[in-house]
Amino acid sequence: MAMSITQGLAELKLLDKRLSKRLDGVAWTAVSTKTKKIDAEELNKTASSEYQSYMDLVSRRDTIKRAIVLSNAVTLVSIGKWAGTVAEAIEHKSSIVYKKKLLEKMKQNSLSTQEEFQAANEEMTMRLDRLLSSELGKDIKTNPETIASLTASFQETNKVVLVDPLGLKKMIVELEEEIDAFETNVDWVLSETNGKTLIKI
Repeated sequence: MAMSITQGLAELKLLDKRLSKRLDGVAWTAVSTKTKKIDAEELNKTASSEYQSYMDLVSRRDTIKRAIVLSNAVTLVSIGKWAGTVAEAIEHKSSIVYKKKLLEKMKQNSLSTQEEFQAANEEMTMRLDRLLSSELGKDIKTNPETIASLTASFQETNKVVLVDPLGLKKMIVELEEEIDAFETNVDWVLSETNGKTLIKI
């Protein structure tokens, strides 16, 4: 018998529900007394029947679950730029949290470094203005070439550089796009695949 993964998952839910209820009120042993006689043969029939019925449900559940797991291990899917098996996609849904934490840390680092860079540049500009004022303040007719030369020399000596060997802004954009593409599409891709993929039971 063949069924889709979607049907298999629905049956697994039903079987789990039936298995949890099946043991309510079941007794495989009993105490027989003078006032409360237990028919051993009847108890044997009932207990055996209940046990077998329960084990049949477990066996059915195991068969369906095994078929789904095996199918998920070999069925390939593509989600955005990500590609892998259904099993890997299910795992990636859980583990993507680590990439999200990385993205958040990268954004924080980029923002704080950018703020520090701007503050350092503003500080350098203020120091340059003070230098020019003190050096050239008295001489109103100062040569523009002297101002340009002093400015260039000061900026070269006190240069502020944002060091970004990885190209963090580009990495942030790419990682954000990867995460968004995966999270936006993973559920419907898996649902569509589960509806199309057949397993044999």
